[in-house]
This record gives sequence, C-alpha cells and structure tokens, in this order.
Amino acid sequence: MSVLSPDAEGAPYDSRAAAYDRVVGSALYNRLLWGASPERYRAFARRAVAAGNRPLLDAGAGSAVFTAGAYAEADRPLLLVDRSLGMLEAARNRIADRAGGTLPNSVTLLQADANDLPLRDESIETVLSMGMLHLFDDVTGHVEELGRVLAPGGRLFAMSLVAAQRLGRVYLWLLHRAGEVAAPRGFDGIRAAVESGFGAAVDGAREGCMAFFTAKVEDAE
Repeated sequence: MSVLSPDAEGAPYDSRAAAYDRVVGSALYNRLLWGASPERYRAFARRAVAAGNRPLLDAGAGSAVFTAGAYAEADRPLLLVDRSLGMLEAARNRIADRAGGTLPNSVTLLQADANDLPLRDESIETVLSMGMLHLFDDVTGHVEELGRVLAPGGRLFAMSLVAAQRLGRVYLWLLHRAGEVAAPRGFDGIRAAVESGFGAAVDGAREGCMAFFTAKVEDAE
C-alpha cells in the first residue's frame, strides 16, 4: 500500500534494492568499513521484535536484509514503512521466502515518509529504525516523529552509523559528499540528538562505526 504519489522522492532507490542487498548485507563490507557485524544487527532486530506483542513499526524498513528472519517468525503485527516501493517489494519477497513462501498475515508494507507517518499518536508499541538516523540532517525532528507514535510504555530501538574509526569516518564523508548521508556525527552527537528528540535519556552502545540506541516511553500514570 502507499500514501505517497507515484513520483514520490525515494523512487531512485527502487532500482537499487538488489545492489543494496549485495553490499550492505555483506559481512565483509560491514567488518572492513564499519568494524561491525551483521549478526549484531540481526540480534538487535530480534530484541525489538521480542519487546512486546502489540504493533511494531519499522521506520525505513528497506529490503529487510537484516530483519526478515525475525519478522518471518514474529507473533505480533508488523508495519514496514519505506519511501521506496522497490525496497518494500524486496522486503516482501525476502520475508515470504523466510516464512516458507507466503508473506505472513501479520506483516503490512506501506510506502510512506518516516518523517511524516500516517499514524495516530501513541498507536505503536515498538519502533525499530535500522540504520536510518545518519541519513537525516534533523535527527531530533525525526526522532520526535517516531516518539509521537509510541504508546506509553513503548520502546524505541534505533541504529546509526557514526564517525568513529578512521576508515569509517573517511567513507562516511565520501558518502556525504555524494549526497547519500547527512554530515557525519560522532557517537555522542547522535546520542544527544536522539535524546533531544525523545525527551529522555537513552541507552547507547557502539560496535565499530555502528551505534545502537534504546529508550522507553514512560508508562501512563
């Protein structure tokens, strides 16, 4: 499904899904450039899926290259949002393949803008953002939108590339010059922006150039 016009920004990624999977999904690529492991990404996604049983939003789902296994086995409603229909089609096929050939009824794929979600306030129990924060100049505003849809007691799980190791810093700046990512930030800079948008402290960890953040919305009194 889609809430965007056919010429929505994001179409350039429609033709990149296969190449994206080969590169971004490669263990060698992640280890050499980012000093991180895809298995760590998959474990992070599994933590998010296990964090509740009500709706989970994947904001910027891409092709589900690191999440398909967890989603195929999930026992909760899953809403995968991305601006690219090509990426969502790749995600649909990957999850269906992991689930035995058919997309689980629990999975909904929606073309939409993760910075302007077509969702009610406090309608989501878990938000997962896999490697999206480093794409945005306004991380705080993006996180505010993610926090808006989180229900009391809900949890945020977010990953981001950060300028940490030398090779990773250089490559991030090259990607920035190519217009692929925002100006690189360090771990503390991204964390501060997330905390500003979320309105509360977040837990953070780092493996190489990949940062992992978790936070919980306070329960309603």
